[in-house]
Amino acid sequence: MKKLFLIFTLLAAMLLSAATALAAVPSIMDDAKLLSNADRAKVARALQQVENKYNVRVGVVTVKSIGSQKPGDFANQLIDKAYNNGPNGNMVLLQVVDQRKWYISTDKKLKSVVVGNEGVEYMSKAFVPYLKKNDYAGAYTVYATKAGELLGYYQKNGKGWKPEKPFPWLALVGALVAGAAGAYIYRGSLLSSMSNVRQQVEANAYLNKESFNLLVSEDTYMYTNVSVVPRSKSNDSNDDGSVTESSSDDDHGGGGGGY
Repeated sequence: MKKLFLIFTLLAAMLLSAATALAAVPSIMDDAKLLSNADRAKVARALQQVENKYNVRVGVVTVKSIGSQKPGDFANQLIDKAYNNGPNGNMVLLQVVDQRKWYISTDKKLKSVVVGNEGVEYMSKAFVPYLKKNDYAGAYTVYATKAGELLGYYQKNGKGWKPEKPFPWLALVGALVAGAAGAYIYRGSLLSSMSNVRQQVEANAYLNKESFNLLVSEDTYMYTNVSVVPRSKSNDSNDDGSVTESSSDDDHGGGGGGY
């Protein structure tokens, strides 16, 4: 009886220790003070719902500045030192305010769930438009939703989500154009082989040179209209949610960009 009581006591202590560890680092750490208390609570509920359902850590951290450090390196440190107690994996979204950059870092377990740039972009293209509008609560809530979708896909299919390859419409159009051009050339060769009349390149080839004599040849230049249209500048900011930088290594996945 004493042994059974001891086992239950140890089990309760382990569960209490795990719960304390999970509560030690909140799911949302808003050091940049971007959220109101109500918005912070709303985001925390969205993140914790995903964490509880899939037994992972899905964090959000905002900072005003990280100096000259790369967002990816900083986010990887958050995974190693703070968000590292999810039994099925850990993920964190970092927002650096002064650089206007975001970065999603995952540990080794979630690298197979959030596969490469495609997995990160699946989430970021959904929440970056909210960051650009300064709707931070909306951005973090969408991030939590998309992270849950990737985790759910992995749980159901046993592999990470990847976008389907688009149908090669360009190749199809190219093949049709090439086939039409070949048919036109072949048709022309058949027609030319059935006639003794040849099309001339210059108009004077149709003239009877013995009955026509050109005395004066003159060209009159009138005027020229010049229109100047400035060339549009390409958008180099890449702030549409695309992954433009990565600090992935053997122990971390993920990527980031600007907003």
